[in-house]
Amino acid sequence: MDYDVIIAGGGMAGLTAASALAKDGLNVLLIERKGEVAGPARADASIFYWKFCVPDEYIEPVNVVLGTGQPMLGPGTGIPVTARFEFPGIGFSYEYAGPIIPYYNYLKMSPSGYRVWCIKNELWGMYLSRSDILRCLYQNAIKSGAKFMLGSTVTSVENINGGAVVTIQSPEGLHSCRAGKVIAADGRFSRVVHSLGLNRNRVSRKVVVYCYILEGVERREREYGTLIAWDYPSISPMTIFLGLHSEGGNNNLEQLTTVGDHAKAVLDTFMKDSRYASWFSRARIVRKCSTGGTDYSPIINNPVAGNVLIIGDAIGAESFIQGAIAGGYQAAKAIKRELNGEPGFEEYNRWLHGAFAFFCTPDHFHQKMVRHLFGLARPDDDDVDYVYSLIEKNGLVCHPAAFAVDNLEMLKESRPQFYRRLSDAVSWMKRVEANGGWQSRQLQ
Repeated sequence: MDYDVIIAGGGMAGLTAASALAKDGLNVLLIERKGEVAGPARADASIFYWKFCVPDEYIEPVNVVLGTGQPMLGPGTGIPVTARFEFPGIGFSYEYAGPIIPYYNYLKMSPSGYRVWCIKNELWGMYLSRSDILRCLYQNAIKSGAKFMLGSTVTSVENINGGAVVTIQSPEGLHSCRAGKVIAADGRFSRVVHSLGLNRNRVSRKVVVYCYILEGVERREREYGTLIAWDYPSISPMTIFLGLHSEGGNNNLEQLTTVGDHAKAVLDTFMKDSRYASWFSRARIVRKCSTGGTDYSPIINNPVAGNVLIIGDAIGAESFIQGAIAGGYQAAKAIKRELNGEPGFEEYNRWLHGAFAFFCTPDHFHQKMVRHLFGLARPDDDDVDYVYSLIEKNGLVCHPAAFAVDNLEMLKESRPQFYRRLSDAVSWMKRVEANGGWQSRQLQ
């Protein structure tokens, strides 16, 4: 074999696995399509979730230790922090040096400006710089002795007796390498997963995420560490997010993001909308970024395909920062056991199904999907304003879509058309839930 292990993808999961494997003396090659691992971030919220609206994704405990003794930083401080992230359940920790900006509030707004607090005055997450996370993990992997092939893509993997053949498209052309084991850490749009035929019975959809990195947005919520989300149907059927951001030593940035085929046009329209134009009138676009590809569902239930282990977002579900890092470390442990003739993949699969909410929390599908039902019910601006106004009037802290579903009959007379569409959406959700939830092929 050319290598003990080949890893496809240089994100958080792949880099963590590469570092752990190389540290134990294995011959590891990581292949990454980008020319630089820790370059400018893609369209990514980069939030280390502490708590969100539902038990979200990776649910094992994580401790955050601020190594400098500094308190967590508020926006605009410009001071980097050294922190250690500890994963006591799996006996792992890693060091991070970069901005840490706490989120205490999650605010949703309607077209007319009604405000609904989903989380208020409670630490639920922290913005971390994706580029700085990748830089720290990359440095660890280099020090451990991992080899890298940047600007290259794994186009296919074929299982053979005792290993796998990996086909690579590099600047020099198409060539192949052999490895005892392969880790597919190449994200939601994984080419490795596709080449193994694992998408054959899955449903595909095109996904485009676009964002502007902005400086000079004028909004009073910034100092309170607030993530803002707009439901604005006349501009977009998808939610528009405004979150905190930092890069190049500038902690005064924000990221305006949405999803959809016309995501860029949506952001341009929203920034010029008369109700919110004053927020952006003096804002400067620092950078534009996007990501996208063909997404597949349902989630891959068994992450093992011969000598290939599928980790992180490549299984078809968002693992977020802590889930990606934990998954990379656990994958390295599993690979080492497999190379020693022990059942490492089986152990990894058991861990995966007990560590992520989308596998082990019984009502996770229901709790999370409820918050997407507004989009399925196709409300107009007046429908959204009506629901938001009721919540604001009563001073509730809740998610607007969840409130509407829990009080569905309240809409029957006041918003009859929206009531029928939302009822149909709830019925669809219950059918999918009864047919396996995240594992159902009815998810599209």
